[in-house]
Amino acid sequence: MNNHFFKQALLTDGWHENVSVEINNSGVLSKITKNSRHQGTDPVLECVIPAMPNCHSHVFQRAMAGLTEYKTAENDSFWSWRDLMYKTANQISAEQLYHIARYCYSEMLEAGYSSVCEFHYIHRDLTDKQNCESMSLAVINAAHDVGIQLTLLPVLYTQAHIDGSPLSELQQRFKMSTDEYISLYQSLEKRLFPEQNMGICFHSLRAVSLEKMKTVLNALNNGQPIHIHIAEQEAEIQQVLKHTGKRPVELLFENFDVNENWCLVHATHLNDDEIKMISQSKTIAGLCPMTEANLGDGVFPLKEFIQENGSYAIGSDSHILINPFQEMQILEYSQRLIRQQRVIASTQQTQNVGTLLWSDSVSGGAKVCQLPVAGLKVGQMANWISLDTQNPILTSLNGALCLDSLIFANNFIGTDTYAKGSKIAQFNQNIVQNYKNTLKSLR
Repeated sequence: MNNHFFKQALLTDGWHENVSVEINNSGVLSKITKNSRHQGTDPVLECVIPAMPNCHSHVFQRAMAGLTEYKTAENDSFWSWRDLMYKTANQISAEQLYHIARYCYSEMLEAGYSSVCEFHYIHRDLTDKQNCESMSLAVINAAHDVGIQLTLLPVLYTQAHIDGSPLSELQQRFKMSTDEYISLYQSLEKRLFPEQNMGICFHSLRAVSLEKMKTVLNALNNGQPIHIHIAEQEAEIQQVLKHTGKRPVELLFENFDVNENWCLVHATHLNDDEIKMISQSKTIAGLCPMTEANLGDGVFPLKEFIQENGSYAIGSDSHILINPFQEMQILEYSQRLIRQQRVIASTQQTQNVGTLLWSDSVSGGAKVCQLPVAGLKVGQMANWISLDTQNPILTSLNGALCLDSLIFANNFIGTDTYAKGSKIAQFNQNIVQNYKNTLKSLR
């Protein structure tokens, strides 16, 4: 039994003081006592928040972070960035992906993410084109070896455009038939480690036909997570609208039973009807504010979504930065810039922006990965972040203000991530050196 005492803690029902937690041998919270007294031998932490589930990751893209910030076209956009991304994807071997993922997942743990949904679409081995398992196994093994919980999302990616145009030469490593996808999925299910999970994943409505999506769902759907990119770019919306007469979200809901098992990644450009569709169905919007800003995607309609009681999660996507606190900051600040107002992510029940965004994102993140990472609650993994309240900025603040300050006034305020009730180790030098060697070979 591993017990801890928190002077302040953000539980699933809000902030509480003097919280005792008991953790069983599996690293699961077995008892939580509010307004308790410290037992002499239990470690004491000043202020604790739940660790964040990362709802969306393309782990290989960490290897190119910061390397696309130069002009390649008169109107640089997601589409010009994508060409540079493809070139990186086509250099990476399974061994290199393993080292990139080990390093990136270690960064996530240090930053406060304790689980990750890996939206994985580099399927074909660099040299053995018929081998679609080696790249997935690199991700599975890397997550296990660093101790981050994984929901693997192998991606079906079959066409270049919603009109059925074939994939380009640069996209061939992503391509699989529905039969290959189903076979890969069923094989990988048997290769997962305990506390890992899998979900069905479609790249986007432009990259997979409705018929192929239905084929996969008919064969595999048993209530697991289902993820898809949607409505990220205005150009994507216009393509789908022109070809089908429907906007992407509208088309998806018209053809599928979209429910709480689905994660609509980005969902950046929504009209009022679509906001209501997503909210009422309890579908999760997977927001990646830092990447969406980096790519010039646009701004998610957060205020309207919150007003409709919509559910959302946070992901680091392209890993241009790995910091859930900064994801929250840019999510809120983007709303303020558009509306020329302050304090957008707030309700009558939860007035502090940090508390609302953090709590909602933990809840939504747990749903999209379907792992026991829904915060400080009995039956969930004992994953949390301890805040350094000795930092001068946090002097004499309650928990809610500590979290707000960490999001909006963070000048290297320290945090420690705990997984299964134990503080995670510092970076392994072997992980660092192998990552550096991998980058040297790719650059």
